[in-house]
Amino acid sequence: VRASGTEPLVRVMVEAESEADAGAHADALAAAVGAALG
Repeated sequence: VRASGTEPLVRVMVEAESEADAGAHADALAAAVGAALG
């Protein structure tokens, strides 16, 4: 997870054994970041 620096975004990158797992982890991280930042 890192701030973009050039856009009002936070980039979330994950690696997992399956695309479904990666998507689930990315969604959970994005929700946590969204809740923390409002």
